[in-house]
Amino acid sequence: MKKTLRFLLIFASFSVFAQERWSLQKCVDYAIENNISIRQRQLQVESASQNLLQSRESRFIPQVSASLSQAVRTGRSIDPFTNQFVTQNVFSTNVSLNGNIVLFNGFGTINAIRQNETLLKANQLDVEQAKRDISLNIANAYLQLLLAQELEQASLVQVEITKNQLERTEKLFKAGSIAEVQVLNLKSQLANDEVNVITARNQVSLARLNLLQQMNMPATQNIEIQKVDIEQIINEYADKSPQEIYDTAEKNQYNIQSADLRIESLKYNEMVARSALYPTLTLGVGINSAYSSAAPSELFRPDGTSTLVQVPIGYVGSSFDTVYTIRAVPNGRIEPNRFFNQMDFNRSSFVVLNLNIPFYSQGRTRNAITQARIQQKNQKYQADLLRQQFRQAVEQAYNDLKLAQSNFEARQKQVEALELNFKAVESRFNAGASNAIDYNLAKLNVDQAKAQLIRAKYEYVFRIKVLDFYMNKPIELP
Repeated sequence: MKKTLRFLLIFASFSVFAQERWSLQKCVDYAIENNISIRQRQLQVESASQNLLQSRESRFIPQVSASLSQAVRTGRSIDPFTNQFVTQNVFSTNVSLNGNIVLFNGFGTINAIRQNETLLKANQLDVEQAKRDISLNIANAYLQLLLAQELEQASLVQVEITKNQLERTEKLFKAGSIAEVQVLNLKSQLANDEVNVITARNQVSLARLNLLQQMNMPATQNIEIQKVDIEQIINEYADKSPQEIYDTAEKNQYNIQSADLRIESLKYNEMVARSALYPTLTLGVGINSAYSSAAPSELFRPDGTSTLVQVPIGYVGSSFDTVYTIRAVPNGRIEPNRFFNQMDFNRSSFVVLNLNIPFYSQGRTRNAITQARIQQKNQKYQADLLRQQFRQAVEQAYNDLKLAQSNFEARQKQVEALELNFKAVESRFNAGASNAIDYNLAKLNVDQAKAQLIRAKYEYVFRIKVLDFYMNKPIELP
């Protein structure tokens, strides 16, 4: 058993030096980077950002669409080129490009932009709150691992103390100064101490596993954390009241700020609903053209000039002399009337200004406004509930800190008293005035008190860090 324990200590020491030590901040950074919940919240931020971008584009950038249609008509139909009735198969093509933009819609677009801006800020604050929550969880797991390691070291020290006492007692037994039962009692105590070492080492493994799981790191990854000087941590809240802490902390809570922003966003949502009561003014522009297979195969294209020619208009006199007039005949050329020629010839454009005035929407607008108000009130209650829960959490954390401080101070006094008692019993035992049972009992009391003191110390530190968390201070260890 002794050889096994020494081997484990040597192996553990080698592993510590061979591995990189992780600080609390490094553990927090790794956990945040690999946390799935945070990634989901970051996707919500991206979604809100896209919604904001779309609402801004709807204000400044017109909607643009293009259409292309191909039709085949048989029998009697209208030729799209000449608008004349024809009785033949007609193949036609229509092409159009349209754009429109809203000039006024009761400020609905502007309020939608403001709503999406506040929602984006709220989602960003949700991400920061999630990071803070993870930081506190990692700090707790980190401290639990430090606690387990310190308890392990304390149990190893107790093994060495018992071992040294056993060696001295064996020498006294061989010299005939004490009875064998004293040696047997110490061997029994040493066996208990070694069991305590194994138990403490198992607790270290469990605490390390908990930290790895909180970090979302594979359990096969064996990491070593940095030692910290717990004694340097100062309680800054000893002279503050819960109300003072709450008044400061409430202003720095991301989740409360996010809830307030959502109230503001729902106010804009009501304004968006109200915009349906106002007229809507839109501007539309477009260009279109068409092709028809029934159109003539050739067309005369004037070039803008003309030629004066004599044109007979009648006859006069008994000799039927011809009467002429002068007319301007346009000059030009004959061109084939193919697809692209028709598209160019039939091209047209338009500009439309449209005003839509709502009179009655079957109660849909009024219902949308009412629903927006209800959502706004519900969100206000949600923010009030968060503040109430936060106040209770601060009060509970403050009370827990006071209790942890009192327990820690009481444990310190207990250890001091029991150590003095143990030294006295040890002196009597070494002088042969006391037996091993009294010695083991005194040592057991000291060991248990020291373990409880270590636990009280880390509980005290954690309660300080909880209030640091509420005050939005960096959760760090010296």
